[in-house]
Amino acid sequence: MNKRLSVFLPIILMISIQGFGQNSLVSTVNSKDSISIKDIFIKGKWSGQSRLMTMATDNEANLSDYAATAIGFGLAYRTLAYKGFQFGISAFVNQNINSPDFTQTDSSTKAVNRYEIGLYDVADANRKDFLFRLQDFHLKYQFKKGTIILGNYLPRNLFINAQDGRMSSTYVQGVGIDWKVNKQWKIKSDWIWRISPRSTTHWYSIENSVGIYPTGVNLDGSKSQYANQIQSAGLGILEIYYQPKPQITIILGDILVENVFNTAYLKTEYSLQKVKHRWFFGTLFVRQNATGNGGNADIAKAYFPVNNRSLIINTRLGYTFDTWESSLNMGRITGEGRFLMPREWGVEQFYTFLARERNEGAGDVWAYSAKLGKSYFKKTLKVELGYGYYRYPDVKNTRLNKYGFADYTQFVGNINYQFSGFLKGLSAQVLFVRKDDRGETYSNKRYVINKVNMSQWNVIFNYQF
Repeated sequence: MNKRLSVFLPIILMISIQGFGQNSLVSTVNSKDSISIKDIFIKGKWSGQSRLMTMATDNEANLSDYAATAIGFGLAYRTLAYKGFQFGISAFVNQNINSPDFTQTDSSTKAVNRYEIGLYDVADANRKDFLFRLQDFHLKYQFKKGTIILGNYLPRNLFINAQDGRMSSTYVQGVGIDWKVNKQWKIKSDWIWRISPRSTTHWYSIENSVGIYPTGVNLDGSKSQYANQIQSAGLGILEIYYQPKPQITIILGDILVENVFNTAYLKTEYSLQKVKHRWFFGTLFVRQNATGNGGNADIAKAYFPVNNRSLIINTRLGYTFDTWESSLNMGRITGEGRFLMPREWGVEQFYTFLARERNEGAGDVWAYSAKLGKSYFKKTLKVELGYGYYRYPDVKNTRLNKYGFADYTQFVGNINYQFSGFLKGLSAQVLFVRKDDRGETYSNKRYVINKVNMSQWNVIFNYQF
C-alpha cells in the first residue's frame, strides 16, 4: 500500500492539474464560487524557513569532544482551499558548514558520535552535503467539525512527534482524522505506514524505520539485532479528548504497532485560574505490552520482548504568575520492564523531560525535575531553567537498562528571543546542557562518553517567512 500511494499520488495530482488546465471543462470550478482552478494554485500561499545551527559537546578529559555547524533551507506551498480541499507540499535541504569525521570512533571507548551527527544524516555518517528531503506532500479536507489528511505530514502525539531539535523534523506518511464531535469531545486517529525520522533524508516503512538510531542491548546484554528484522504492517493511533469544563482536559489514547507492541495512556490536566495567577496540575499513566511476537519470532531480533511490560506514571504541579512559570515534576517507570518507544519516531513528552536526554529504554526509574521560566519585553525574550535528578537501575542490569545509563543529574538553561521590526521572523536560541553522573560506572568510560560528565552548547538561528 505504501509503494502504491507514493507512486500514484503524484501521478494523479499531475493528471488532475493538466486535465483542468488543458480542457475547457470549466474556466471556473463553480459559477457560484467564481474561483478557477488557476486561482486555486496561483492564489496559494508560499512560506519558507532557514535554520543555522551549531552544536558542541564537551566530554570529560581524555574523551572525544565534538562540534558541528549546519545550515538549512526549506520551502512550503499550500493551495487555496476549495470546497474544503487543500494540497500542501514542502521540502528541506541541509548543508554542512563545519563538522568532524563521524566515521571515526573515540580512541579509548570506540564509541561513535551521539549528538552532532543529528545535524546531518544518521543513516549515513558520510553524507553531509546537500541533504534534500521531500517533507509535506498531502491532500487535506476540512469539513464542518474536523479535518482529514492523506499523505506526508507532521505527527503530533505524546510519543510520535516532530522532535524538532535538530535541522529537520520527523514526518510520517499515512492518513489522519481530527474530528470535533462537540464542545466537549474530540477524536483523533492516524494510520501510518511510512516515516522519515528526524536527521534522515529517506522514507522508511514502519518496520524498517526501527533501528536506524543506536539500538542498545537485549535483555541478556547481547547486542540488539532488530534493525531491518521487524515485521509489521504499520501503526495506528487513537486519541479521545474530553473537556467537561474549560479548565479540565482528559486524553485517553492508544498506539498499536501491529505485531510489535501496544501503548495505552491516560493524561489528565487541570488548571485553576485566578485573577493574576494560575495553578496547574497534570498526571500521565502509560501501560505497554507486546503484541504478536514483538516484531520477530527470534527474541534476539525482536524489538519488544514478548515478556516485557512497562508502567509509567508522571505528575506535575505548576504555578504561573504574570510572566513567570514554574513546575515541579515527578515520574516513575516501574521495575516490571523497560519503557520502549522507537527513538526514530519522536521523543516522549513526559513532564520530567529535559532537553537532550530521555528515559526511553529503561525500567525501574525515578525521575524528578524542576522548571522555571520568565518572559521579558512583551514576551519576545524567554529565559528557562531546568534541573533534574534521574535514578536508574545499575548500568550492568541490562534487563532494565538498554543503553547503559548510570544515575545522573541534568541542568538546562535555555534562552529564546523573537526579533521584531525589520528582522521580524528571525528568532535566536541558546541552549546549554550539563549532565553529571550520580551512580556507579565501574571505571568504564563507555558508560560516560556522551551520557554524563559532559556539557553541551547549542546556538540556533531560525528565520521564517
